Amino acid sequence: MNSTDEVFLCLLLAAVLGLILFLRTKFPGASRAAQTAVLLVATILFFSICNLFLPSPGAGVHSLSESRAGMIQR
Repeated sequence: MNSTDEVFLCLLLAAVLGLILFLRTKFPGASRAAQTAVLLVATILFFSICNLFLPSPGAGVHSLSESRAGMIQR
């Protein structure tokens, strides 16, 4: 992940958290169901953004094992 992606990741995650804070202050008397729905949507957005920007944990292991296999064959 390069530095540009890190900046976008931080900004998008801050925007999601800021949106939650904004909605909480704008609608202080929201029903419990509405609060749960907002948190559910925010959670989905949070993990979607993380999945978009962060590499999967197995991606580095796979490429590492291929490079080791190439070293063994030599």
